[in-house]
Amino acid sequence: VHGTSATEVAVKFDCSKKYPCSRIILEDVNLSYKDRPATASCVNASCVNAGGSSSGLVEPKVCL
Repeated sequence: VHGTSATEVAVKFDCSKKYPCSRIILEDVNLSYKDRPATASCVNASCVNAGGSSSGLVEPKVCL
């Protein structure tokens, strides 16, 4: 995935305890916001309710 985000926070995993996100795979993601790197926001910085992996270039950096 390559492109621009409509908001500064381009990646946000907001998963519940009852229905957690799992097996998320991010590979070669490059997102920007207004000609600069976008950011990522993960609820609970340790990704308690979101799990998976990332590989290759992943911008913005995520907590997987």
